[in-house]
Amino acid sequence: MSLTKPGSLTGTSKSDSRLTRVAAPVGAQDDDAILEEMIALEQSKLDPWFQNDVSAYVAEIGDDTTYFDPHMGEKLTGEEVREFFSTVYAGNIPPIDYVLTDPSVAVRGDIVVFTFHIDMSDPTSGDPLGRWMVSKILERTDDGWGVIHGHFGLPAPPAAEAPVE
Repeated sequence: MSLTKPGSLTGTSKSDSRLTRVAAPVGAQDDDAILEEMIALEQSKLDPWFQNDVSAYVAEIGDDTTYFDPHMGEKLTGEEVREFFSTVYAGNIPPIDYVLTDPSVAVRGDIVVFTFHIDMSDPTSGDPLGRWMVSKILERTDDGWGVIHGHFGLPAPPAAEAPVE
């Protein structure tokens, strides 16, 4: 089954309908609804991120959140993650158009593993800039979804075009 993802909150993302359905445990919230919720939640952070505003990502980091970033050689936790985002990325993110692609969820009670790609392109030329590979583990709390762990993999270079014969 294919779903259509909700539109971007600020219009910087582009539509993509390649969504993966993964079964949720019996009695859990419908997995399609959780997938849609995860996509909207992530877009609410990516839209400002690609406008050079890291505050939404900083706000999602709890004291026990762990994070792997390709620009660091080690695991970061809690305040280290918030400081990393605030000092390394803040002020250094150029405007980029993106499409969140291939999202999927694996649901286990109040825990969700959310995986997706971020395909990036130059907003002026439309030229592809690369792809991030992302996985997040989130927990449903009384306050919403909290990030337990995040991992952003090195961006893959844009795929080479097939030669024209």
